[in-house]
Amino acid sequence: MKHYDIIICGAGIIGLTIARELVARKRGNILIIDKEPYPGKHASGRNSGVLHAGIYYDPGTLKARMCFEGNMLMRQYCKDRKLPLFESGKVIVARDASELPTLFELERRATANGGTVEIIDEQQLSELEPNAKTAGKALHSPYTAVVDPKAVLASLINDLEQSGAVTFDFGNAS
Repeated sequence: MKHYDIIICGAGIIGLTIARELVARKRGNILIIDKEPYPGKHASGRNSGVLHAGIYYDPGTLKARMCFEGNMLMRQYCKDRKLPLFESGKVIVARDASELPTLFELERRATANGGTVEIIDEQQLSELEPNAKTAGKALHSPYTAVVDPKAVLASLINDLEQSGAVTFDFGNAS
């Protein structure tokens, strides 16, 4: 039986990225086990792939910081490996005037979290998204993007296999 320095349970995005970081730090032989026959069968392989820009979280929280930093790191990973990256941005609209204070609060949070957002008017909104309607103002988040989760998982698996430091054991329910 082979000896492993580290065993990671789960070959989703979290398990694979932890392994990637451990390989980069030269932490020894790693075994990744997963009960499924392939990586990312659950949430990691079926999520929307949206890279959020930290708009919704309370400023200063770890969740807010990790959201924005993770967005930037995943963008760079995809660019470096020429993986699909749809840098679409996002607009948040107000259905009526009563929702405008919420837009301004989201702008405050995003800015406090290091994000780049802009309050735009109806004309600017129509240029970005012709079918969207808002009550006078909207919030534009240019750093919201979308990746292909399956392509990211496949790339991570490839990186880990190429490292020679990681062994996979799929379909291991025991």
